[in-house]
Amino acid sequence: MQEKKNEKGLEKVLGRWDSVAIILAIVIGVGIFRIPAEVARYLASPGFIISAWITGGLISLIGALCYAELSSTFPQTGGSYIYLKKSYGPLASFLFGWSELLVIRTGSIAAVAFILAEYLGSFLALDAHFVKPIAIFSIGILAFINIVGLKYGKRTQDIFVIVKIGALVGLIILGFMSGKGNFTHFHHTLSHSAKGFFPLFGLALIPILWTYGGWHENVFVAGETRDAERTVPFALITGVLIVTLLYVLANLLYIYILPLAEIRGNELIAARILDVLYGKCGKKTFEAIIIISSIAGINAMIITGSRITYAMAQDNPIFGYMKKLSCKFGTPRRAIIIIAIWSMVLVLWGTFNRLLFFTGILVWFFFALVVTGLFILRRKFPDIKRHYTTWGYPVTPLIFILVSIALVLNTLISYPYQSLIGLGLLAIGIPVYFISRRLQ
Repeated sequence: MQEKKNEKGLEKVLGRWDSVAIILAIVIGVGIFRIPAEVARYLASPGFIISAWITGGLISLIGALCYAELSSTFPQTGGSYIYLKKSYGPLASFLFGWSELLVIRTGSIAAVAFILAEYLGSFLALDAHFVKPIAIFSIGILAFINIVGLKYGKRTQDIFVIVKIGALVGLIILGFMSGKGNFTHFHHTLSHSAKGFFPLFGLALIPILWTYGGWHENVFVAGETRDAERTVPFALITGVLIVTLLYVLANLLYIYILPLAEIRGNELIAARILDVLYGKCGKKTFEAIIIISSIAGINAMIITGSRITYAMAQDNPIFGYMKKLSCKFGTPRRAIIIIAIWSMVLVLWGTFNRLLFFTGILVWFFFALVVTGLFILRRKFPDIKRHYTTWGYPVTPLIFILVSIALVLNTLISYPYQSLIGLGLLAIGIPVYFISRRLQ
């Protein structure tokens, strides 16, 4: 039976689980296996650490509540691109799409491909020279899967998400059942820093919120989601709640197995946990989990990123090459190819750290802009049908906007050089936009 298509010819093949799976695939990546050590360096007690992870989940949930209204009101492929266009006009949406194509999306794909290649090389005992070829090959294979049809991309996604979530849940359950930890670890408190609690709590939230990043990714494929007005909001809220629960449980396990001082000194905290539980085979298990997580993350980012580029190509002749769908497969083939090629170029150019250092300020800048648009859209379209309205409006979106602005300012102050590069790349998009307007 042929799938129902939207107004742009894209097939509506995604259901509720597929929409949730996209969120879980991108959010639950390597962060939960590395960031806890960084958080423990800022916070001096287990109680503060768990509170910080819960706070990160609540902030993400507030953002999800805001995006749920936006996605139910405008259930179109492109997500934030569409919301920005409706709120502020074509320049803001173009700059978002430009930033995603040039920096945020492709840089993230390339960075995760590096992680995949490094751990696959370690798992197979390959030489380090194979890292970049493996990273490029993995991007190419996953791009091909998504070109031949979203139904194949979503099947790949669902399989790897089930394996990944199962591995994390298994680690948590078996860890607590092992009896190799000690509940007295929850009573230990390290010495406090002279900087004070609240500044350190705020600093700890930065890596935590990075780990929660991606909770909104399913909005970019709303146009290919069945009953998107209800499915996408459900998936946004459900996805954040699942991630928060797993993250809090994972951190409880880490503290149960290792004392806080040791957590601070172990960046690859999950590898250390598995080493304690299972010895040498634990290392291989951890590498397999990372490989699976990376594949799922890259696949999901190709799915969502190509839809942003496709939506942008509908409005701008300078990117008109990417607006056509594949006649055979009905997917935005050209957008997927461009995303994949530029991600491969970034792999050749960069390293993991280099690829990530300029993205943060743009991510939170556009978060603030999109949620501010919620107020604008309620005034511009007072009579439009909203299948879901933001709980706690206007307080909840205001909280999210203030948090986003604080993170933008903190990033600019803490990492001015990296931030200016990101802002510079954003600024380059302004003349490109006006050139594209003249071509219309």
